[in-house]
This record gives sequence, C-alpha cells and structure tokens, in this order.
Amino acid sequence: MRARLALLAKDQGGRHTPIFDQYQPRFVASTDGHGDVDLGVAVVRLTDNPMMMPGTEQDVELEPVDASLWGNVTTSLVLGVFEEQQQVGTATILSA
Repeated sequence: MRARLALLAKDQGGRHTPIFDQYQPRFVASTDGHGDVDLGVAVVRLTDNPMMMPGTEQDVELEPVDASLWGNVTTSLVLGVFEEQQQVGTATILSA
C-alpha cells in the first residue's frame, strides 16, 4: 500500500537521525470510541529517495509484516508511526 510518510523533526519530539529504505517502525490507528489499534510493524520502502530526514514528508510503500492486522486500513486513514513508545511521525494512506 502507498502512504505519505511525515517524520517529526527532532524539536517536535521525533527522530534525531534519518531513516533508510527497509525502516521497520510500528503503526497505530486511532479509532473513535475504541481507543488505539496496534497494527504492528510494517516495512517502509522509500521509493523516491534512499534516505529520509526528520521533519520531511515523502510518498512510500508500506509492507505490513502481519497483513491480517491491516484488513480495515482504508485510503485517507492517518496512522501514528512509533519507535517503542515514542511517536516519530504519521502516515496517511494514499491507496490500500
């Protein structure tokens, strides 16, 4: 699936270093009335540039490690991108 990945800058509480192709963060969807849904890890494939700096946005391909957790992910859904308990960005689904 394609997504627009936006990494938070260091001063926004994001990463201090760039990410590279094959980056594997955890994704979380927030739902009304049901809390957060952990979608697990997905491999991020950087298609336009092999490196992405904090504070920037880029279209990427996402490959969920467990696709069964992503069954209800739809176009335009905004997901939180996490490393351990720290949110480091967002991913807006462009095509599911």
